[in-house]
Amino acid sequence: MSSREEIVALAYEARKEAFRDDSSVGSLLRKCYTICEMMKRDVEWVRLELFGYDKWKTMGELRDHVPRYRRVRLLYRDIYGNPVFLEPKLSHLADYAVKESIGQIESSIDGMYIAGGTVDYLREALRSPIGSAMISNVQLKGIVESVRNRALELVNNVILEMEYGDMLSTIFEETRKFVDSKLLEICPSAIEKLTKIYRDLPKDSSSLACSQVAYACRDILQDFTDSIYKDEYLTPGEKAPTREQTKRKLALTLRARMEEMKDTERELIESQIDFLLSYFGRLIEFIQKHTHPTGFEVTKEDAQRCVVYAYLVMGDILKALKT
Repeated sequence: MSSREEIVALAYEARKEAFRDDSSVGSLLRKCYTICEMMKRDVEWVRLELFGYDKWKTMGELRDHVPRYRRVRLLYRDIYGNPVFLEPKLSHLADYAVKESIGQIESSIDGMYIAGGTVDYLREALRSPIGSAMISNVQLKGIVESVRNRALELVNNVILEMEYGDMLSTIFEETRKFVDSKLLEICPSAIEKLTKIYRDLPKDSSSLACSQVAYACRDILQDFTDSIYKDEYLTPGEKAPTREQTKRKLALTLRARMEEMKDTERELIESQIDFLLSYFGRLIEFIQKHTHPTGFEVTKEDAQRCVVYAYLVMGDILKALKT
């Protein structure tokens, strides 16, 4: 059995396990860990779930770094087992980040008691006989199910990539060649830029380099819509779009080209054009977001997505226009 076949077989086995409510999520994660190692993929999230989030020592650091599903509300009880309700100024002490491994959580699924620090502090601060703090079974089950779902998403993506990746690559390559050939005729500046970023994309995965890819994609789309738009598409009194008004240039172009069609042809293409306008607008918003990466890093995956979407949408537009 080849390495690829082993990965696919293990992924299907993991997916079957993920659908069983009585299966161990720890076991599921170990399969995910093995799959990621075999594919030389990042295993950080899986490792943290398997071994616990101990690399962050303070509760503040934990809250900032654990996944949202590991943020819970502690339940406090007094020495008689009655609930203790915190004053508003102390409510932050109920916000708790669970650092324990998924194995520890599964073994404590009926409820997990928290000892030490916070309980001792509240006992002193409230002058109250606080006996315990705990994470309810409902919250723990929520963590387990969230991890199960995330692991299922991981193996589904692996199966999709390994089983259908070649087919998807072929489809994209056909689109890329079609777009490249058309751009050579109608917009040489766009094909020059597009070819360069497509060739250079694997070489540098820094946030700055990936941001520059997004800038380049936006520039390419502006060049592209400049090449297909003509001022003659304007009706009397309409103002010409600026270079930056990419979606408007496309809308005017499509409107004009639709007017040349027969009624039967118009009906067939209207739905596709409506989709293209919406999709193109969202693509521009996505690229503009990633050209101003305040507060987050633009990743290699973001840059790749920009390039792929740019190719796909230009291919659809060129086909609709029969250019």
